[in-house]
This record gives sequence, structure tokens and C-alpha cells, in this order.
Amino acid sequence: MSRLEQLSIAELATTVTRREIAAVEVTGHFLDRIARFDGELSGYVHVADEAALSQARRLDARLAAGETVGPLAGVPISVKDIVAVAGMPNTGASHSRLGRRPTQDAPVVRRLSDAGAIIIGKANCHELAFGGPSFDLPFPPARNPWNPEMFPGGSSSGSGVTVAGGLCLGSVATDTAGSIRLPATMCGMVGFKPGFGVVPVDGIDALAHSMDHCGPIAARVDDCRRLYAAMAAHEIGPMPAGDAPSFTGMRLGVSPDAWGLGASLRPEVVTAMRNALELFAANGGEIVELDLPPLETFHAPGAVVMMAEIAAHYGAEVRGNFSAFGEMFRGRALVGESLAAADVVAARKLRDVLRRRVDASLATVDAMLLPGALAPAGPLKTVDKFYFLEEPIPNILANLTGHPALAFPFGKAGSGMPLGLQIVGSSGTENRIFDIAAMFERLDGDLVRLPPRYFS
Repeated sequence: MSRLEQLSIAELATTVTRREIAAVEVTGHFLDRIARFDGELSGYVHVADEAALSQARRLDARLAAGETVGPLAGVPISVKDIVAVAGMPNTGASHSRLGRRPTQDAPVVRRLSDAGAIIIGKANCHELAFGGPSFDLPFPPARNPWNPEMFPGGSSSGSGVTVAGGLCLGSVATDTAGSIRLPATMCGMVGFKPGFGVVPVDGIDALAHSMDHCGPIAARVDDCRRLYAAMAAHEIGPMPAGDAPSFTGMRLGVSPDAWGLGASLRPEVVTAMRNALELFAANGGEIVELDLPPLETFHAPGAVVMMAEIAAHYGAEVRGNFSAFGEMFRGRALVGESLAAADVVAARKLRDVLRRRVDASLATVDAMLLPGALAPAGPLKTVDKFYFLEEPIPNILANLTGHPALAFPFGKAGSGMPLGLQIVGSSGTENRIFDIAAMFERLDGDLVRLPPRYFS
């Protein structure tokens, strides 16, 4: 079986569970792909060859003994390098954390391992999930598998890259202002940020404690759903049934003025949004215009709250050990120290108002549709230090309010780089969001987009 990287998670787990292929053979296949391709992609900061093979051998022994194993049997997973995995480095891509090696798994990692997943290595990221892409860190920045000169998104850059490059089938990522959904969008993958608190963040480096989330990146909606179910310790929700996918009976909310983004929303993204809405309406769905303020109204308090919490968490350490951090992280982490206390209080009060506004709007629809990013991926070397403050971030809305959100690929830019959209739903509607995304995936006619450079 030479095309394991193109199997779905369900297909691979079933094949391993039936003992049609050994988990050791699967792990070896992906380790070989890492050895062949990751030198160019820098998706991993640590490859756990022996630990992964040992984990796979134990799984094979259990299967040989007739034991029942979990629904992710033999599935290779990367883990963002701010998430604790026992015995593996946990550097946060930072000089300040190079000697750190946890003795216990984060709960989310333990849940995946209990489900049969094989932890194959630690995925690259922006320094401590915030400072990047940077060229002054212990590891070079991850590169986009669609074009290695392009930005793969961040901060869970390696999570998006290792999945899109076929170097694993899923990844554990984190999201404070879009750090799951932006790499998913830029790399043409599916990324899911659950509702606030649904997936535990214990054993994960905090960034902005009231906005941090943990979730999966995978190549397909069903792959992402299966990883999420294990991470949240939930039953896997059933995929929509029937041979003829349809949006009949569904209502999708949109902003009547494209969130007030104007020229900030690039033409390719406008086209992708329009095409998605036309597909939704043509297949029985109803589009509803929502009475919500411009995206900037969410972005401003989100940025204030995030920067204040980051400065409170890291400011003293950065000032006390300045040279241990990269230039980009230092510059970003200290910004929040200049915020007036009254402004932070006002931002938190506005967050409560906006959360209620979003709740009221979402009560009238199944979900709402937003861009996954303002533009397709641009050159890696020209990413501005404060790009996330200069223009409103479509992703930050769901971090500020805590609602679940899923990014999925939809369309391509003229450059050939993938485009993506995101679905945001009411609290507790994670499975409904997966259902809607699955319908888009099926009706779009391209079940999974894989970069030909690594899937020839």
C-alpha cells in the first residue's frame, strides 16, 4: 500500500484494525516521507522515530492479542510544539525553551493516544504561538507545501504543513486569533476551533488565556471530525447520510456589506464567498443577511484583550531574559504593556455585548459564513511583524466570542494557492458545523485538495 498518505483517517484506521497492514509499517511509511520531504518544508522541529515505532509496535501487539483498540488505530499525528508530549522536546520554537522535556502528556494528547493515534513528532510553530514567521529562532520557519516560498499561515504553521505535505494525517494545533484556521486556509486543509473550553488546554503553553483554544487540522472534514471527537472525548457525530447532498432546510447567515472590509478583502476571496453562497442556494439553502457590526468592531477589542493578556503572561520574562526570545516575539509580546487599563476594561465589556449580538444572530440561522483570510498566501519573507493588527482578522471574531468555527478549502487564487472559508456556529453546535462543511466538501466535487508537489 504505497499511497497511505492519501487515505482518509477512517480508511487507514480500519485497515490497521483489520490487520491488513501493521501500524509499524504505516509509521515507517510516514517517517520515510518526513525524511524525504521535510528538509524543504521544515514542518517538524522534532521527529519521534523510535517513540513512534515503539507506540506502533505496542498497538500491533494489542491487535494480535485480539484487543479492541480505538477509532484512530495507527493514524500518524503531529503535535504543535507548545503542547506537552511525555519524553519529547517542547520548545515552542524558542531558544528560551530548548531544554524543556515534559514528563506527562497534555490531556488532549493522551486522549488521542488512547484512541490509537501514533504521535509521530512535534510540529513547527511561531515562537510560543506568537512570534513568527521568524528567521532568528532555533528552527527555520515552516514552508507552504503548495509553494515553499509562500507563507503557510500561523501560528500553527507546522500543523498545517505536516498535514498538507502528507507527513501525517492530522495535527494537534492551537488557536488564539485564528492559529488553527489560518494555516488550514493557507495550506488548503480543514481546521476546527471548538467552542471555548470544549477541548482542554491543560499542558499547553498559554498565550491569551481567555481566547486560547485547541483543535485539529486534517485534510478532510470527516478526518477533522474524528480527531475532534477524540480530543473532546465525545462520540463521533454521524456524517450526513444520503446519496444526494443538499442544503435543504438550512439557513446560512452572511454580512450584508462583507463585514465592512471593502478593498481589504481581495477579489479572489470575494469570488470564493460568492461561489460558495451560490452553491448553497442552488442546493436548497436559504441565505440570511445578519444585523451585525463590521469586522473591525470585533477585531479591535479582540486585539486589545489578546495583547494585554500576552503582555501580562510574558512581559516580565521577556524583559528579564531579552536575548532568549526572537526579535518578532519580543516586539509583539511587549505591545500590550502600553495599553491603558481603562481600554482593556472597555474591550472586555464590549466583548460581552458582541457575544450577545452574535448569539442573537446565530439563533436565527444554522451558522454564518466568513472568509478564512483576507487574501491568499503571500511570500513568506515579506510577512509584516504586525500584519494581524493592521487589518481586521476574520478569524478573531470566534476567539473573542468563544463560538466554534471551522475553516475549509474552497477555490484557488490565480497564483494557484488555495483559498478557504469558515463556518461559525452557536455554542454547542460543533457537529452541525461539521455537517455543513461536509455538504460543501461533497458538493464542491473536490473531496480533498493535496499539493501536487508532494502527491504526484
